[in-house]
Amino acid sequence: MICQDDGDSLVEVNFFTFAADLKEHLKSADLVISHAGSGSIFETLRMGKPLIVVVNEALMDNHQAELAEELAAQGYLMYAFPSTLEDVITKMNLNLLVPYEPSDASAVVTSLSSFLGFHN
Repeated sequence: MICQDDGDSLVEVNFFTFAADLKEHLKSADLVISHAGSGSIFETLRMGKPLIVVVNEALMDNHQAELAEELAAQGYLMYAFPSTLEDVITKMNLNLLVPYEPSDASAVVTSLSSFLGFHN
């Protein structure tokens, strides 16, 4: 789909409802708009792509909202609800996003392995 912004520029928008492997789509993206599932979020952030996640308001415990709000508070992404997506896109400033650096979980893995009686 080709959209025109407020000026004379045209913006190409590619969308799909499911992809078995997102990597190729993510590599070519300038901006990713995704559902707020943790797998999609962290795969996109690890690839260094700017991200807007859309939270599913129908979830009972709404863990998506909690994760999206926390990662947005840390500056890694922007989040929206279906009713606010247009406003978030209109007002977004990608320069304010902070690059995501995955943490080293090896100390946690070592501690848990030791606690559970597993030895390397």
